[in-house]
Amino acid sequence: MSHPIALMPLSAAHDAALRLSLRIAEERDEASIAGLMNSVPATFAREIEPHLLEEERVLLSRLDEAGETELVQRTLAEHQNLRDLVAQISSGNRDSLQLFWIALHALVRFEERELFRVAEAILPDTVLNQPLSREQ
Repeated sequence: MSHPIALMPLSAAHDAALRLSLRIAEERDEASIAGLMNSVPATFAREIEPHLLEEERVLLSRLDEAGETELVQRTLAEHQNLRDLVAQISSGNRDSLQLFWIALHALVRFEERELFRVAEAILPDTVLNQPLSREQ
């Protein structure tokens, strides 16, 4: 699916998140799972958390201003759920690894299918047709 310029970087980050979620879903052996328990928190901090923060700063704030409060609150709750699951993974909770990939995959699907569609429908072309930034 092709998005306006403003949403392209956010959508590209979704591709990386989906690859991570699928990698977690496919791992079955003990050594791989142990490796993921160690690597997922750092990967989240390096790749996913900056994406979540950027969405919150530039996209969700605009949607909130446009009156999409319920959609924004749902997105923020799902972002916080991921953060909570990563904290649980960091503390050694192996069950959280499974819950994390499911939540990450569901979040990407929700954002691509619902959040971005609403953004494309209600945000002005002047916003959508240029890179999003805090200064706009």
